Order: sequence, then structure tokens, then C-alpha cells
Amino acid sequence: MSEKMKKLFAKEMTNMDAAGLLRHEINVSQSDGMQVDFGEFKAHNFIDNDFLGWRTNEELQATALDAIRKYGMGSTSSRTFIGTLDLFKSLEERLCEFLFLEDCMVFPSIYTANMSLFEPLTSERDVIFLDEMTNLTLVDSIRLSRAKAVYYKNKDDENLEYHIKCSENARFRMIVTDAVFNANGEYANLERIQEFKESYDAISVVDDSLGLGILGENGRGLFSELNLQDKQDLVTGSFANALGHVSGGFIGGDRTLINWLRQSAKPYILSEPIAPVNAAVIMKAIDILEQDVSAIEQLKSNANYLKEKIALKDWKLLFNDHPMVSIVVGSTLRAQKIVEYLFVKNILVSGLCYPNTPEGESLIRIHVSASHTTEQLDILVEYLDEAINFID
Repeated sequence: MSEKMKKLFAKEMTNMDAAGLLRHEINVSQSDGMQVDFGEFKAHNFIDNDFLGWRTNEELQATALDAIRKYGMGSTSSRTFIGTLDLFKSLEERLCEFLFLEDCMVFPSIYTANMSLFEPLTSERDVIFLDEMTNLTLVDSIRLSRAKAVYYKNKDDENLEYHIKCSENARFRMIVTDAVFNANGEYANLERIQEFKESYDAISVVDDSLGLGILGENGRGLFSELNLQDKQDLVTGSFANALGHVSGGFIGGDRTLINWLRQSAKPYILSEPIAPVNAAVIMKAIDILEQDVSAIEQLKSNANYLKEKIALKDWKLLFNDHPMVSIVVGSTLRAQKIVEYLFVKNILVSGLCYPNTPEGESLIRIHVSASHTTEQLDILVEYLDEAINFID
């Protein structure tokens, strides 16, 4: 093996470690509800994507066990090679009904779903406009295509329209955004994007991973929240957050485009499909959401409780309607020190820094769950107060 290569990356990681930027994976023995067991201690969990508390849902657990008994542990070959389980087709049909989509295709992860989008649909004659805060899976997917990528300022309608007007010679134009931005929980301006799409003969591509199961009627996402269900061209989403809290993702929308992606999207053709047990759990989660929205209501209640507590402090809270709670803390180093202080106090939160946030506007991000108790939320605020005062 090349010693030159090994030395280069060893030096890079040494430098990252010295700067406090090297990621370390910590061994976890168990994650039960909103606590993580590290063996020697347990920590309150405010970084998990289990927004609705599905991990311990007894109905979903029973559904998972039944699916394992019937279908086994997983699938071992691509659907195009070995055939499609009836369970996968049932899931796709169920998603179409639930989200008002013409057609749908499911994937083993949101990453493989998003990576399937642009290379089959675009060429060097096309232009893709993407919000500068769009998640990196969509950014990576665009890089695989030969289309010209044009970034527009976050939620800046005038800037987006300016760039669209400068692309009159493009064959196809696509407008790409997250429905809910991962960094700050703000909603995309989907109404204006749909207007631009119709005015300039463009296609919208929206990742609604953080809206599904949380926003809209029975958790149908941001399109439902804004009453834009009939405006969906291509929508992607993850099941890992609030549609079962299991791995998997999907692309849904226009039937012709979905059929073309089935024929030409390499991640779909070459990857093993979603696990059958996950497909069964997702369908059961949709059944629950259609009949009972108490988990969504509890999630919103917990988020509002925490935001009200934080609003009493002299902190810069980013106000939004999503249960993700974000506090602006300034520099990367300050965010890192706050996260480390809270970890010592057995509290897990996320620190987001540049390039995920503007320079000097690092965030402490808190994921609230329906399973959190008010006692846990009070403990979080208490130690956050300690951490911020200690760092200052």
C-alpha cells in the first residue's frame, strides 16, 4: 500500500484532532427511549430522530416480529434481479395513497433515494437550482449528473427567480430544496417555488424527510401543511424520523418520471432493497397516524414547552414551527465547548457549525421527541444555562 497516502491522511487526522474537529464514535450498549446507555452512565438523548417515540411502540414491535417470521431477516438481491416482494409493492401503493402521489419507489435509505434522482433525468443541457442550505445527499446527487448546478440564497425568492430568468436556453430546469431545513427547522417557501415552476416550465424536487410524520394532516408532510398536495412533481423522504423510525427512503411523484427512474437509476437497479421488516413497520406506522395523531400532538406540546422555557432566557432562539429547537451560539469553538460541557452532564445535543451554518452563527440543535418528559426538558434547560454561563 502507498506509504505516501497513509502518511498524508494520518497527518490530516492529527491536525483535525488538534483542532477538535475529529469525529469519535462512542460505544453505546443500549438506547432505550430518550436515554442512551454508555455502560458506565446514561445520558438524556436530545439528538435522536425518533420524533414520535416509535422505538418502543408495542404495535410496531409486534408488526416487526410478524414480518420477520414471514419474510426472514432481509433481501439479498436487487428487485430487478430477483423480483419484487408483494410487501414492497404494497408499501409503495400505501405511500401513494397516504401522500397523494401518482407513483412511488422505495429504497434502503434516503441517501440511495436522493442519489438516484438527477443523473438519469438530466444532461449538460439542463440547469438545477438548489437552495444553498439543501441537505448534502441532494448536493452529492447533483454532482453525479452533468447538469449545471446553480445555488440560490436560502429562501430568497428574488434570487431564485433571477437565476431562473438567466437560464432561458436550458432544456430542463429543476428547483431543488429541503421542505424543512436540517440546520434550523425553517420551512421552504414551497408556495413561491410552485409559482416559479409553473411560470418557467420547471420541475420541483423536494426532500420532505423532516416534514413527514410531523407536519400536515395526520403527518403527511409540508405539502399537506400548505395544502399543496396536487403540486408535487418529485418528492423524497426518509422513514428514519417519524414514519416508523426505521431505515429506508423513497421517491414519489409524477408517474412517467418514476417509471423512467425504475429503468435507469443505478442505485435502485444495483442496490439491495429495503428490508421487508422495515416495509411492514412503515405501513403499520402509516395506519397508526391515520387513526391516532396523539403522538404528533404530544411532540408539538413538548416542543412548545421547551421553546417557552428557552424564550425566558437571554439566548438567541431560532423561532419556527418544527420540533427541532435551534439556539445560535456564535463561533464553532463555543458550540463545541457547550456540547462537551453538556455531555459531561449526561446530556446529548448536536452542535452545527460552518459550512452547515453561516460562519460565526453556529447552532446548538435539540431534537425534541414525544417521549421526552417535562422533567427531562427542565433538566436540559438547567444545564444549558450552566453551560452557556460557564463558557461565557
